[in-house]
Amino acid sequence: MQLLDSKVLNAIRQSQYKQLALFIRHNYNLNVTTKDGRNGLFFALDIIEPRKRRRMIRFCLDHSIDALQKEKKNNYTPLHEAIARQQIDSVQLLLANAGGEIDWRSWDAHGRTILHQAVETNNVPIVEALIIVMNHYGVSVDIPDKHGLTPYLLATKLHLRDMALILANKGHASRQQRDPSTYRSADEWEIAGIEEHRLFIRNKLRQEIDTAKTEGKITKVKKLKQIYNSSLLLSSNESIRRDSILSMTTVSGVNPKSSLSINDMIDQFPEGDIPESFVNSERDEETFHFDSLRSPTRAVPFSLPPISTGRQHRSTVKLNTLVDLFQVVQ
Repeated sequence: MQLLDSKVLNAIRQSQYKQLALFIRHNYNLNVTTKDGRNGLFFALDIIEPRKRRRMIRFCLDHSIDALQKEKKNNYTPLHEAIARQQIDSVQLLLANAGGEIDWRSWDAHGRTILHQAVETNNVPIVEALIIVMNHYGVSVDIPDKHGLTPYLLATKLHLRDMALILANKGHASRQQRDPSTYRSADEWEIAGIEEHRLFIRNKLRQEIDTAKTEGKITKVKKLKQIYNSSLLLSSNESIRRDSILSMTTVSGVNPKSSLSINDMIDQFPEGDIPESFVNSERDEETFHFDSLRSPTRAVPFSLPPISTGRQHRSTVKLNTLVDLFQVVQ
């Protein structure tokens, strides 16, 4: 990357409009990229303050910086990156600019479509925004990922009930569709997801038990073994039901297996209390909604929707499985 290209990208990240105006005055192309394929829009997403970030994104779009540029590591476009960061305002600006040109079937480096990625964030406004644009352009939400799972099947497997309901009710996802490789139904994928998550937790518990033994923490070993050998974590496909306690929630950039609710699991044991210090409740400063697009007859707007003060899509309390579970038994 040339020195001048680097200065352009840094000017975008630092919101240095005078410097950018100087480049424009000398007819310099602002649509430059790094070696890994990131252009100015990726750098604009680095801006922390939402108002400044929105202004810079508009500036980049107005000066022909490619909204569909793909970086090389994850095969992300700026829209993918905005979804990963859960910047709903950035997502809406990018959708309004390039919604009709998005390749909805394209996979990222993880074999996911952009809708699969959004489902994994468990972010209702983002998924709703994507579905509205897909409906507007007549694109089906039943697009398979690398493994043949539609977003609806993925949401069912991960026990993201809000995601599954939105895909079915607003995206008209097929509830009967099966994946082509295993031919599992949504109900079967739900059970498979529980079993997969159970095995993941047991493996992590086994590692923690071995570590505790090495460190000579006998009390911790006993408590971990009690959890490890409990009926909650023993294989029992017959006892798996839709309201199983092994329900999962995902957050951006985190493996969906890495977070779940364990309150009920710990409460099964005499000393099973979860200290309040391990509970992480979050509140968002800004959330935007596509309220003006809820009617299917309306077109995608090119202006920012109104701001709402709260986020309704996320549970008040989320527990990190491995941190919370193992800190409880210190």
